[in-house]
Amino acid sequence: MRSLSKTTTVSTILWVALILATGQIVVDRVVSDQLLSQFDAAMESKARALVTLTKFDGTEVELDFADEFMPEFEAPENPEYFELFLGDSSLLERSNSFEGYPKSQFSDQSDKVLVSDIILPDGRAGRRVSIKFIPQIEDEDKELRKTIAMENRPRAILRVSRERESLDRTLIHFHLLIAGIGIVVLVAVMLSVTRAIKRGLEPLIQIKNDISQISPHTLDHRIATEGQPKELKPIATQFNLVLVEIEKALNREREFSSDVAHELRTPVSEIRSLAEVGLRWPDEKDIRSYFADIYDSSRQLDRKIQNLLHLCRSEEGSIVLEINAIKLKELIAKVCRGLAEETAERNIKIGLPQTELPVVLADSQWLELILQNLVFNAIAHSPNGATVTLTAESDSGYCALKIENPMEDPLSSEDLDLVFNRFWRKDAARKTGQHAGIGLSLVKSYVKLMSLDVHASLSSDNKFRITLSKLEIE
Repeated sequence: MRSLSKTTTVSTILWVALILATGQIVVDRVVSDQLLSQFDAAMESKARALVTLTKFDGTEVELDFADEFMPEFEAPENPEYFELFLGDSSLLERSNSFEGYPKSQFSDQSDKVLVSDIILPDGRAGRRVSIKFIPQIEDEDKELRKTIAMENRPRAILRVSRERESLDRTLIHFHLLIAGIGIVVLVAVMLSVTRAIKRGLEPLIQIKNDISQISPHTLDHRIATEGQPKELKPIATQFNLVLVEIEKALNREREFSSDVAHELRTPVSEIRSLAEVGLRWPDEKDIRSYFADIYDSSRQLDRKIQNLLHLCRSEEGSIVLEINAIKLKELIAKVCRGLAEETAERNIKIGLPQTELPVVLADSQWLELILQNLVFNAIAHSPNGATVTLTAESDSGYCALKIENPMEDPLSSEDLDLVFNRFWRKDAARKTGQHAGIGLSLVKSYVKLMSLDVHASLSSDNKFRITLSKLEIE
């Protein structure tokens, strides 16, 4: 398994090493070229000094050289060399350091200063500067200078040579110094980067350790967010929020079986009891009343089962939406007709929207189920004889539908955050089995599936209000 710490450390060190090596090569090259340029410049200055000592008297070229002023050309050890040639390749003069060595080979050159590496007469590696020039006439002899034109004066070539071993030793020492500094810096970088990355990853390692302690039995454990760097704190916070939702979901799943059994037991028991009563007194006139009760109980059972099936389907994500143009007014009327028995049973009136309702784009089946559950929820939790009011508003290409009802059991603002939870009821102990507590959770699931929005609120006159919004108008 790849290690983030190791990968980051190695890649960082490699990049630093690459940058360091590139910088060292550049510095080494620049400094080496500078040292060589200074070395050549010193030789050229010496050669030009000899050029100024070379004069032309009208008949011959002479070099006014004094050994005492340039003893390096007479030194017994590591001497320097110079040669003065005329343009016709004749050797005019050379330093005493050439004594015992044959005449150097002459080669003509351009007027540019030539610098080259050579092997000195004594076998050492050397460097040579060659200058082609026109010997000057003495300043005192102005008449001669006027008589002989510049193009008629002889050309001469002066070559000055010296060993370059001292330069090579300096360059080698510099190369070693640069390499040594690079090694020291690289070792320091390796140590510091390893330590810095280890310290930098400590919060991530802590998060890893916290996560490793989480299991289905320890979902109440949370990742510490205090002291986390700003890059990781949002991750830890969001992970904790996800843990909260997972914990809630698992808790609901654990309670699901018992809740379903509890909710389905009451209508099933009623059906069984009523059936037994009907079997005991088959000739009684009240038999029709018993069968009516059986019908009501079975209808409740069917609604709960259907809601549970729809809820499971929506949470599985197996629903494929079919978006169509829907006349909202006709759909609301259809939903209200389907709940006519529930409204008549409790003398509930439904106030339909008075404004013209738009045509919306949605899946007709699932939008009908949403409205059916919202209206049924309003009917079920209103006192007898109450009025459930539906209103609609349109804005910026979207429609919002509001369903408002007086409450049989008043809710607080804190309860509004819980009404969409599965199986939640204000006071479960006081409720009969008529309300399973899954209608609004089913609505929430459908709304999410259709990219709509739903929220609960309390009106100014303390009525319960559900707002279904983001219905796209055709």
